[in-house]
Parts: sequence; C-alpha cells; structure tokens
Amino acid sequence: MMAKELSQAQCILLTVHYASSSNIKALHSFTPNRLDVLDPELVLRILLTYLPESLEPKEYTKYAEEVASRLYLDYEREEVEVDISPVKDLTPEQAQKRVKKLHLPDIKPPTFPPHAPDDLLTRFLCHRSYRIDEQTGLVNLVPQLVEPFLDRNGFLRTWYISVVLPVLRLQFEYYPGEETAQAIGLREFERLEGKEGTNFLLRRAETQSADAIGPGEVTPSELSKNKPTIARDVKGLVGPWMYGHTERKRRKLDQGRQGHDAAEPDGRQNDDEADLSRRTRKISLSGVTQEDKTGHDWEYMYRWLVLHAVSNFPLVTSCIEEWDGPGDVDFGGFDQGQGKYLEEDLQRKLELQYAQAAFASCYAAQSDTQETVKSAHGVLARLAELMDFIPPPDLATSVESLPKLERHAAKLDESQTVADLAPSTLLKPEHPLTTPRFETYMLLQMMVYTAYQFSGLGHPISLVSVAKLHFYANAEEQLAVLTRILRGLSKSGARKDDAQWTSDRAKLMWLWNWGIDNDDPNAKTGAGVLGKIDKEDFEEEMLKVFVETSCYDLAIKTYIAASGANRLPLDKVEQVVLAKAMESYDAASNGNRMRGGMKKASDIIAAFRPHFKGSARLRQANCLIAATHALSFYSLTLQHRVPFQPVSIRVSSDPVSLIDKVLEQNERSYTKLDDLIDIAVNLVLAGLPQENAITAETQESESPPDEGKRRKDAERRVTFMAIEAALREDDFETAYSYIVNRLTPSGTDITAPKDDVYVKQHARGSSQASTRSQRHEHEDDISWRAAFLAGRYRGGSNASPPTLRRLEQRTELLSLALLLAPTTALTEILAAWRRCEEETTSLQLSQQQAEEEFDDRADQRHFSSSALPGNFTVGGEQPEMILNQKRREMGRFGGGGKRETDEVPMSMFDLTRSAARAFSKNAFPLQGNSNSGTAGGQTPQAARNLRSQEDGMEGGLELSGEDGESLQQRVRRRDMVANAATGALASGLGWVLGATPVDRQQHEQQQQQHQ
Repeated sequence: MMAKELSQAQCILLTVHYASSSNIKALHSFTPNRLDVLDPELVLRILLTYLPESLEPKEYTKYAEEVASRLYLDYEREEVEVDISPVKDLTPEQAQKRVKKLHLPDIKPPTFPPHAPDDLLTRFLCHRSYRIDEQTGLVNLVPQLVEPFLDRNGFLRTWYISVVLPVLRLQFEYYPGEETAQAIGLREFERLEGKEGTNFLLRRAETQSADAIGPGEVTPSELSKNKPTIARDVKGLVGPWMYGHTERKRRKLDQGRQGHDAAEPDGRQNDDEADLSRRTRKISLSGVTQEDKTGHDWEYMYRWLVLHAVSNFPLVTSCIEEWDGPGDVDFGGFDQGQGKYLEEDLQRKLELQYAQAAFASCYAAQSDTQETVKSAHGVLARLAELMDFIPPPDLATSVESLPKLERHAAKLDESQTVADLAPSTLLKPEHPLTTPRFETYMLLQMMVYTAYQFSGLGHPISLVSVAKLHFYANAEEQLAVLTRILRGLSKSGARKDDAQWTSDRAKLMWLWNWGIDNDDPNAKTGAGVLGKIDKEDFEEEMLKVFVETSCYDLAIKTYIAASGANRLPLDKVEQVVLAKAMESYDAASNGNRMRGGMKKASDIIAAFRPHFKGSARLRQANCLIAATHALSFYSLTLQHRVPFQPVSIRVSSDPVSLIDKVLEQNERSYTKLDDLIDIAVNLVLAGLPQENAITAETQESESPPDEGKRRKDAERRVTFMAIEAALREDDFETAYSYIVNRLTPSGTDITAPKDDVYVKQHARGSSQASTRSQRHEHEDDISWRAAFLAGRYRGGSNASPPTLRRLEQRTELLSLALLLAPTTALTEILAAWRRCEEETTSLQLSQQQAEEEFDDRADQRHFSSSALPGNFTVGGEQPEMILNQKRREMGRFGGGGKRETDEVPMSMFDLTRSAARAFSKNAFPLQGNSNSGTAGGQTPQAARNLRSQEDGMEGGLELSGEDGESLQQRVRRRDMVANAATGALASGLGWVLGATPVDRQQHEQQQQQHQ
C-alpha cells in the first residue's frame, strides 16, 4: 500500500511510529506527501510528544523548521522508502481507536505569556526545551535546539539569554557538578523574580567566598582569587537574567503588548555602537531622586551588594572593582546586532543607583580590619573612575599630603538620625551620605582615610562607626575615643621616642580638624571626626600622655616653650603635670623615690619645676615626695596588716599621725627625732593636714606666719609622740630631755606681762578661773600634756626604786604642767604633785635615817674587829662617805631633816598657803615685779629653802652628769614655776587662806594711785 492510500488515522499513527523510533528521514519523506492530513501543528505536537528528548537536536531542528514553514526543500532531502507496514494491517476502526488514545499536548508551553509571538516554531522550540530539561536534565542540548533560530524573533532571543543562558552557565560552565546549581530547571528558574533570582544566581559565589575566606580572615591572595568569581557571575549570570526583566514584567502584568522595547533589538548593525555599549560610562552627578527609582531588577542587585557588605565586604568590593555597572554584561555574543539592551534614560538612572550602592556598601561594612579599609579605598578609586574624579592618593600618604575638605562640605550632607546609617536605608533617594555627588564623594574619602589613621593608631574602627562618631557622637564620647587611643599608644610594647609621638600627634590633629584651619589659633573645635573636642581639652590629653610616657622635653617644647595655637595656659600645664605626678605617686607600692611610681613622680616634678619656679603646688608635691621617701626607711604596717603605701598618706585625714605608728613599730625610733620632725614638717608643707590631695584649688602661697605656725605645731606634735614612745620604752631621761629642751616655753614667754587689752578684759568682777580658762584657749596644749605625762611616770613594772634626782625631775615637770595646763586639769596634776612630794619626803626621811644610823655606829665602841679605828664597814660593805657636806634636802620650800637649821617638809595645805602669801606680797617674778633682795625678793625663809634646794640639785647633777643651764638658774626656774603654779589655786582656795587674787590686787592698787 502506498502512503497516499493510508487513512487519516493511519497517517497519524505512522508519524507517531517514525517519531518514536527517531526516524527523521522517514518523517521527512512521509509527512510532505500527506499535508492534507498532517498539518504543521499536528506534526510538531507529535514530535514534541514522541520524539525522544535525548536525541541530538541537530537531527531534527531543520525538519522542524520545514514543518513549521511548510517549505520542504527537496534538494536537501534524502529520499527514503516509506515503510507503511506498522499501520497497513490496522482497520480504520482500530486505527481511529488508537488515535483517540494519543495524548498530544498543546504546542504552546504552559504558562507561556500571552504577549509571546504566535509562531509555531518558537512555541515548539520553547516547549521542546522545557521537556528536554524536565525529562532528561540535559539542558546542554537546548543550545543546539534554539540557537539556530535566535534571529527568528526578539522574544526567543530574550527568552534564551535570560532563562537558558544563566542556567547553562551555572550548571555546566561556572559550577559544573555542583548540587546547588542542579537544583533548578528552566521552568522553575523562569518563575524567579527580583530578589529571589538575584540571590539564587549569586548564592554559589557567596558560598565559595565564605569557604575560601574564613571568618575574620582576608588575605590579598584570597581576595584576588575571588575577584573574578563574583564579577564574572554578575556579568555572566545576573546580567543575562536582567535581559529578560521586561518580559518578566510583562508576564507579571499580563500585558499582551508586543513590539520593540528596551529588551528587543533595534536592528542596527553598528559595531561602533556595540563597542560603545561595552565601554565604561561616566556616571552623571545629578543625584538619586525618587523619580530615579525605576523598579528594575537591577535595584535588587544593588540591595544585595549593600546587605552583603555588612558581613562580606571584600566580596562586594571585588564585584564593584571588576564590574562597570548595568551596562557591563556578558551575553555570550547572543545580543549581536541589537546595540544597548537598556534605554538611555533607564541606564542613566540605574548607573546612578549603582554608584549609590558603591557608596552605601562602604558605610554598611561592619568589619574594622585594615583589609576592609583597603577595600573601601579600592571602591573610592573605582568611583573616581566611574564619576570622572581625580583618583584618591595612596592610603599610606603622610597627613600633610592627604586631601582637604571644605569646611562646609563636612556638614553639608550631615544626616539627622542614626537610622540613616542602617543598611536598609542607605539606598533611599537623596540619602545625605550616599547620593552620588562630589561632596559625598569627598566626605567618603575623608571617612576612609580617617579609618586608616585610626587603624594605624591601634584603634581599628569601621567606616560606619567613623560616620557615627563624626555625626552623632558628642564631645564627651569623642574625648573618650581619643583617651582610649592615647592609652593604647602609651601602653604599647615598644617605647616611643619624641619623633614617634610627634608623628602620632600630627595624625590625631588631622583627625581633629581634617586639615581645615590648621593654623587658626582661635579655632576651638575642628571639622574632623574628633572635632567636637575642645582644642584645649585635646591638647591637655596630649600633654598627659607625653608626661606619662616620660617625653618631658617634647611636652616642654610643645606646650611651654612654644608659642601659638598649640600652647596651653601655664596653669593648665601645671595642673596636668601635678595630676600625672600624683597619679604615679598613688600607684607606687614603695615609698623610695628611686623606685617605681615614686621615681616617676619625682622625675616629673624635677623636670617641670624649673619652669614653674614660683609654684606653691609643685613645692607641696616635692615636700610630699620627700616625706614619703623618708618614711620608706621605717617599717610601717597599717591596719589589718596592710603594708604601707604612698597613697595611704594622701587618703589619710591626718597624715602626721602615721609617725605615731612609726614610733610604735620601730624600736628606739624616738631617738631619731629630728628625722621624724622633718617628715612631719614636709607633710604639713605638702598641704595634707588641710587637704587630702593637691588640687587646683590649693592656694598658690601661704602667709609666712601661718606656715611658720604649722611647722612649729607639727614639730611639737611629733616631739610629744616621741616622748610617749620614750616612756613606753622606759627611757625617762630622753623624754625629760625632749620636754626641757624642746617643749618648755622660755622664761620670757612665761613671765611676759599682759597687755592693756588683756587687763581690760579681766577687770574687777571677773574671776581668776575664767581668766585662766580664756587665756589657755590660745596657749599650747602639748607642752603641759607632755610634762604631765612624764611627771607622773613612775617607771615600768621592773623599774628600780626612784631616786631623788628622778623625783626632782618629775616635780619640775609637774610644776611646768601646772603652769601651762587649763583649769580643768589642775586637780589631776595637783594629785600627781602630791604623790610625788610624798615620795620625795619619804625618800628623804629614809636617807636621813640611814645617815643618822651611820653616824651612831661610828660613835659606838665595839670589841669586835669591826670597831677598830678607821674601819667603817657596815655589814661588810663600805658606805658612801660624805665629808664636810651639808645634808641634801629635796623639798620644794624646805628640807625634811630634824636639825634645828632645817624645816620639816611642807604639807600640801602649807604649800598652797605659802604660795598664796607670796602672791599677796607681790614678791615673785611671775607677778611681773623685779624687786631686789635675797633670792629675787624672797623672804629669808624662802631663801633658805632655795639654798637647800640648790644643794639637792647639785647632788642630783653630780649623779646624772647632765649639761645645760647653771644650777642656780635651773633651781630658781623650778621654784618660780612651782610658786606660780600655786597661784592658780588662789581662786579655789583663797577663801581658806584669806588671799586676794593678784589681778584684783593690781587693779585696786591702780585705782588707789589714780585717786
């Protein structure tokens, strides 16, 4: 049977048979002969359904084209005999039944856009491509199928470039064998839009970059390795996908518009224009407005750049450096003959947004590494190329050669809220920091160089942090940053010399003013990232670090000897120097000025004191260091066994009291009285008794009388401490010597008459007791306490019995205490006096009895050998011989012997009455008179008592061997003190004795003389 004899159903079944067996030649011979039955759409549907998808497309593409066009080229066709045996035996009914069971899909692909051309071949090619991908996954067969027909219409070209080409490159060229790339088909990929498409196409580049560059690790070799990857993917994957933006938009809006648009070729074959489209375009400087937001898918790409700059800035940088923008796309040559794929105005807007994305990616970067700064510098260079600016200088350029910014530009685009620096807002229209303009470019340039300088100063900081510090930080926050930088520089391992500090100061000064108004002496603030710091505060911090790092010559040269904008007020320099000296002082663990913090403090004071010769505060600091150094030679432990440190002096409310602890913890340290007094005087001169620290409010100078009084008070106080320590260690003689030679007032001070003011204040009607109380409010309190303390001292538990010499010394001290003590203390002192007098009387009686027994033994005659003439042994011992010497009496106003020429010891009542009688007769020098007579105007009885006392003093001096005043002067002074002390009792015992207060007698005598 011939082919023309076959029924319609048999023809269809035979075509299906040949298609299933991939017999294209038979189809080519059979189908043209039965065009009456096999129309082109039916044949293509049969091919689409039954032709194996794995068959090489080159086997049937020509045939499919002939079928669609109905133009069978016989001269190219190879005639083969058509075998109709597969269907010839089928009855019409059987054939028709089988035809009905055939499932032939529509030639139009599912979800095919309505605006797609109604071309059978185009629809077949697209549908066949989908089936090849879905059934076999061999997308690499699609180019053989579609590429011969790309010139057929613009839709097919656009579809192939934007859908097939990215998938082909992703799976078979860029990342062959990657599971991620194999996870999507043509139909699924075609449905991706905007953000999803961009993320999918760049996911592998992002993953590869993260794998190659570990967290926080970026090296130049790795960076160069990843540059071609991301830029290649943007050009070869994202770019072709963007070619189909218009088709995706049409599909989304379901518009059936056809014709030429930005995605269709214009038919021109101008090689010059094609070349021009591939060259870098210069981005205009009109800024990015709301109207410039086109909604194009490229805008998602820009957002991808900004969002990924937060965590992977080197990846974004490499993309920007290697990619010229939306006009720089690799279509694989499939766009030939169509020129630009974007309209001029659209491309201009997208290029502006690309430049904005480059700005924004720098501000979005969160990393503070030096590689991030270098990457940002690369973006700057790229922006300069794209926007036709002068390229930025190298990062390592000296601060003098860095570009300068106009002062107005530093704040021209200042943002108003920190939210402007969030990555999601950096691409908004007219953003104050990222819109492409010359001012924003210069501002970004200053930010990059600022971050580089910060990194070089040991304080890495990201660009976004630089922007926040510049725009939103206040003066205190900027000052805190400066302080941290200087602290880090001063604590670096290598010691910096003056040259290094000079260089660092120049960098910090550039950060303060960005090179603007550098020589303006009146500038209080700067334009730089640290510009809100007051100039004086800035220089003060620099001075602090110079002093702290021992760059004293540099500090003096910069802030004292120099003149101009850098010089600080001298009082401020002095304050800083003192503060740093005291800081080192407080940190010292040892008081020796040749070690540690003490040496540092001493060196600071020594270096700057010649430049502040009249400074009282530096003098005080020097005194404090001297006192602390002297204390370091003593063992000193504070409460809770805490070792003494210099700061203990400054925190103490009473530093002089530390000397008391020194005396307690160092045996016989009281013998070094002069050394301890020097320490106390230095502590007083350091201003510590009045203030705990040397501050700016300390008075520049003190009046000499006040300072002299403070020195004297400190000296007397330490002497009292030494007396207490000597008595604790049972050294009465040293205590007595300190009181007599250092604390006892002179006779002139004691006997000085009162002036007229004092006499008027104590006229008739005022009691003597109140007079004495008021007088002692201004007199010494230490002397009488020391005298009373030593006067009542009776020795330790193992002390030997007291001698007359010791008792005489105690009586003398108690006399002095009576003279100087206030009225409230007289009773206790008199009680001690009474006990001392009783001990003296008892000792005198015992000595007199021993002498009498000795004399009686000498007169007795015994027959024993002990009674021989010239043998004076008593009990086998030779007693002390006192020949031609009057018996010594130690009583105050008379001896205690039984001889007629001597008086018995006075009782306390007799002593008081005798003193009162002496006062009433105005016979003592203490009353201000200088009557002549025996013993200074005394009665014969008193003179006799004085001679008796002189004899006792001579004996005492012979035993002790002390030097000092003449014996007569000392005894006379003792009696003067004792008699004057008894005058204090006149107010309390005058009614018993009938005595009249002395001041009242003088007042009455003056009134009588006046009358």
